[in-house]
Amino acid sequence: MHAGLAHVLREYPDLTLVGSARDSPTALEATLNSSLDVLIINTACRSINVVDLMHRAVHYSGSGVSRMLLVTNDANDPIRADADKLGAGGVVLAWEEPEFLVSAIRLVSGGYRIGIPDQEEPDNRLPRRKSVRHTALDLLTLRERQVLKLLARGMKNAEIAGELVVSESTVKTHVQNLLVKLGLRNRASAVAVAYELGITRGEWPR
Repeated sequence: MHAGLAHVLREYPDLTLVGSARDSPTALEATLNSSLDVLIINTACRSINVVDLMHRAVHYSGSGVSRMLLVTNDANDPIRADADKLGAGGVVLAWEEPEFLVSAIRLVSGGYRIGIPDQEEPDNRLPRRKSVRHTALDLLTLRERQVLKLLARGMKNAEIAGELVVSESTVKTHVQNLLVKLGLRNRASAVAVAYELGITRGEWPR
């Protein structure tokens, strides 16, 4: 995980790995680095006390803890609860494609909070309730939904146009329309919603 992440970050010129750690003392020292924009923590790293590191990060870096991104192998990782209480920037699954992780880093760096949907088995005895955002998603056309998913993968308009075999101006129109329908201000907000609702992978939420 450590080596893989370092390799991924080197592929993106706008991202720089300013430090890394494989133990708690070094991790805390890296947290205090003034040039650090996002602290990425692998919750599966046994040589680091993740909960302790998060609490120490809050104590030493104040509001900077909001730019903390946790990478987990378990969608129901109990550490998520601690991260939420501490105001961490978000949580992503370790097996997501590199583009997802890069998008998550950029979002957290920009002050957005992202998360993964709970994976508990639903209670079929209870009526399913839609959030306001889920209801708004119903307003999107099939093409707008496709564009939203590709946005969440970190694709630019030109790349989305190539993927969907449409013009770049058409993509811009779809992006503008979905932003209006979802009541969002910009692309980053759309990506944050995609992560929040879990539509970056698998089926569209119902």
